Parts: sequence; C-alpha cells; structure tokens
Amino acid sequence: MSLSRILPIGQNARVIIIPARFAHAAAPQAATATDDAPNFFQKLALRFQGVPLKGEAHAPKSMFEDCNKEWSAPEPLPAIPKDFKEHPDRDLVNYPYPARPMYPPKSRLLMMPDSWFTAFNKVTGVSGPYLFFGGLFAFLVNKELWVFEEQGHMTVGWIIFYLLVSRTAGYKIDQGLYQGYQDRVNYFKGLIQEDLKDVVEFKKTSAAQTESLNSIKDALPTALKESMALQLEATYRKNVQTVATELKRRVDYLKETEETKARFEKEQLLKLINDSVDKQINDRSFKDQYLQNAIQQLKGLNVQL
Repeated sequence: MSLSRILPIGQNARVIIIPARFAHAAAPQAATATDDAPNFFQKLALRFQGVPLKGEAHAPKSMFEDCNKEWSAPEPLPAIPKDFKEHPDRDLVNYPYPARPMYPPKSRLLMMPDSWFTAFNKVTGVSGPYLFFGGLFAFLVNKELWVFEEQGHMTVGWIIFYLLVSRTAGYKIDQGLYQGYQDRVNYFKGLIQEDLKDVVEFKKTSAAQTESLNSIKDALPTALKESMALQLEATYRKNVQTVATELKRRVDYLKETEETKARFEKEQLLKLINDSVDKQINDRSFKDQYLQNAIQQLKGLNVQL
C-alpha cells in the first residue's frame, strides 16, 4: 500500500521509504534451478520467484502479479459535442449537459473528499485539515456525541479487508467491469449500425422510387394519351360489335318474318286451290265438260296420227 494515499507529500512532510521485495515482482531468471530434478519445496520456491522449470519455455504466471496496480481506462469517455442540442430552445449556458467523470474524485483517508482539505491549506498549511478533523473526531468521542458500539472496533478490520481486496483483486475487478461495459457498448453500437444499415438501404430504395416516379411523371401525359386512345378504340370496337350484333338480329328477324309470311300465304293459296278443285270435281257438269274436252283432244290426236 502506498502512503501517498493517506498523507500528502509537501515541503514539510517527511516520508520514510521502506524497501520491500515481493516474490511476484522478481525478474524471471533464465534457465532453471541448478538441480535437474528439484524437490517439491524447490519447485514451490521457484514458482514464487517466477523462474520457469526445466522444459518450460515461459515463466509461470503468478496470481499476485496484479497486486498494487492502478487500473486506468485505455481511452476516455466520448464527450458530448459542443453544438449538440436535443431541442433548439435548450439553454446550454445556464443548464449545460452533466459530464460523466471517468474516475471518482480524489479523496483522503479513504472516504473524505480532497476539497475539504485543500480549503485549509492557505490558512493552516498541510497539517491543518488533519488536526482539525482529528480534533473534531476526538471532541465528538470525548463528549459522547459519537458513541461506538461494542463491535465498533470491527470497522478497522473491515477497512483492512477492503484494502487487501482493492490492492490484490481491484485491478482485475476494474478491468473485468470495464470489459463488460465495453461489450455492452459494442452491443448497442452494433444495434445502431444495423439501424443505420436499414436506413441506408431505405434511403437507396427511396431514391430509386423517387427517380422512377420522376420518370413516370415525365412520361405520364403520353401514357395517359395512349391509354385514352386505347380505351376509345376499345369502346368504339365494342359499340361497332354491339351495332353489328343488333343489326344481324333484326335482319334475321325480318327474314324470318318474311319467310313465315310467304309460307303462310303459300299454304293459304294451296288450300284455296285445293278447295276450289275439290268443289269443281264434285260438280257433275264440270265432269261432263271435262270428259268432252278430253274426248275431243283424243280425237284430235288420232286424226293427227
């Protein structure tokens, strides 16, 4: 743990640096142990030192290699364009867009904002804020305005536990959360790209449709004229066909009427002739006269022969 997180370094501050060497920070050595067949404890020591064993091409990866690392994002958050307005009436001067900070604000003593300390620097110096907050804490505890419970000392343990977790696994946790955030952002970017792709396709289709409509608009008078001519021609042919059919029907009717009339007259004439002949045949004077005429004709034929 770095002391710079707890005590600010100024001109009047004294810092004691205690050199320490960790197993995970040791530089990996070449080759392996001197013994070709190390025992279990030698292998364990080599693992903590980060030295590869015989037959290993790379140094082993230690679980403590990310300890005391500070994670930082590879790229900052995108800023909102200065000329962006969701509505023309938006007042960006008095009501600007809230900026999302990339990192939490600086704090001291794990939880107190740094701005509370910097306000005392001009008056009391660097140590003034610590004395003030320390005296305030002692006053509240002394006057029993801030009463600790029986398990209040467990707070120190929880603080130490938080420091251990943040210093050991905090780097991996932040990296994993950032990767999950990037994956989610990329997912929404993919959705936006798909929507934009649909928009581009729709734009192309709309442009083609607009061009087609313009072409149709230019050729519409000619097309309407030709369509009207075709409709008139079709109507004329239909009327001619109707007139021809009606004339044929009427001619057929007149022809049938005349034929029926002629047939009726012929039948009546034949009936009249037959009745007259029958009446003359039944008359005896006509028979005698007819026989005399026949005899005279036969005589005339004999004389000629």
